[in-house]
Amino acid sequence: MAEETMSEVTHELPEMVTLGEFPEPIEAEMAKLRLESAGIETFLSGENAAILSPGLGPLQLQVKPEDEADARAILEDAGEPGVVSSYTGRDLEPEG
Repeated sequence: MAEETMSEVTHELPEMVTLGEFPEPIEAEMAKLRLESAGIETFLSGENAAILSPGLGPLQLQVKPEDEADARAILEDAGEPGVVSSYTGRDLEPEG
C-alpha cells in the first residue's frame, strides 16, 4: 500500500452558485439564516476575510446549483407586510 503525500490528496469541493453579494456582513448573515432555516445549505465566500479585515469586500452568498431556484424564491419573498414571524406572543399577554 503506497503512502499518499499531501500533494496527492485532493478534496472535491461542491460546485456552488453565487446568489448575490452583500457589502454588510449582517445582511449576508440574515439571508444565510433564512435559507438555512428552510433546509438549504449555504456558504458565505469571503466570510473569514471580512472578520479579519472589515471592509475588504462584499460577501458572496452561495448555494448548490440544485438549490438555486428555491433559494432565490425564499430571498425574494418579503412575506406579509408587518409580519416578522408566526409567533403569536400569547405567553406575553397579561393574565386574567
